[in-house]
Amino acid sequence: MPLPRALVRAGAAGLLLLTLVYQSKGNHDLVWGTDPGSAVDLFNRDHEQALFTGGQNPFDVSTGSQPPWGYPTGVLLTWPPWPAVRAYFALLNLGALLFLMWWAYREARGLPPDARWLVAGAVAAFGGSVTATEVGQVGIVVTALLAGALWCDERTHPLWTGALVAFALIKPTVSAPFAIALLVSGRYRASAVAAGYGVAASAATWAITGATPWRMLGQLARAAGGYASEGTFGLVEILGPLGVPDALLNPAAAVVVTVPGLILMWTVRPSLPATFAVAAVWGRLWTYHKSYDDVMLAFVLVPLAIAALRARAVGPALAAFAAMGLLAWVPGRVLAFEPVQIAQLVVWPCALAVVLVDASRRPAPAAVALH
Repeated sequence: MPLPRALVRAGAAGLLLLTLVYQSKGNHDLVWGTDPGSAVDLFNRDHEQALFTGGQNPFDVSTGSQPPWGYPTGVLLTWPPWPAVRAYFALLNLGALLFLMWWAYREARGLPPDARWLVAGAVAAFGGSVTATEVGQVGIVVTALLAGALWCDERTHPLWTGALVAFALIKPTVSAPFAIALLVSGRYRASAVAAGYGVAASAATWAITGATPWRMLGQLARAAGGYASEGTFGLVEILGPLGVPDALLNPAAAVVVTVPGLILMWTVRPSLPATFAVAAVWGRLWTYHKSYDDVMLAFVLVPLAIAALRARAVGPALAAFAAMGLLAWVPGRVLAFEPVQIAQLVVWPCALAVVLVDASRRPAPAAVALH
């Protein structure tokens, strides 16, 4: 059955309107909100960066949240003094979201304009994005950096590809699988750039704070363990009732996702977009996350939307896109319900499977060894 153009136009308009509503609320709370949760993550990041700039190890003073390689460039996210940084970060976050929309629109080239706007609206209307904005989370910025890395890779700029992935590693729970995707897909020069930045930035942090590498990394691991039970319903909640000991729940969940993730990446190399699609689901499932990180799934949602709209008919791609979208675009209050989170655990891998099957039917990209 053909897909009605009127439905495509209505979907595009609805998603763009939903984006406007979500981001208006999120930015109002981020910049002017007085509730305890307004800009709370930005405040904590700003406090950490101030300690780092003053030569202190943030983990010695408070509960840190950043890896050592994140502090040197993290200063760029919290440059003005509080509270001006709230408006400053709002502009950065908005710029990142607009870039994501541009990237999605560009990925859909070849489709009619209304279909391209639907794809752009699809990545901006995540219900969790309003929470990311209002608390000052970096998920949208990190996802935009990763999208920028894809764009640079397409234009054969390995230095910038690696650098953008390295900057995205300020939140490794999201971006670490994407760094692995660089290596698996044969982007060796980009991988070397990312690794070199990580070593240099970490060395700078340890020199500025006087902390030893093993001490700070140990503190980071303990701090991450403290957050592990605060995410949405995930593999930890599934493995626990199956008899996995509490001390092994988080490592077991990571292994359960990492092994098939590596296998899937290997089967779709050297396509970086395909390995990024795998990395998105891998990154969302392998450790704790809240719904404000769901925007990372844009690397699955965009190719899925393009496949559905290219077919111009009802089929598996459209069904998967609709299912994934409905579980992404609902408000944060709905995302908080456990049945919705359980449904996401089923839909996300199925949507990825549709994307990878569709990618396998297209011409293989040229070899990129040593690229």
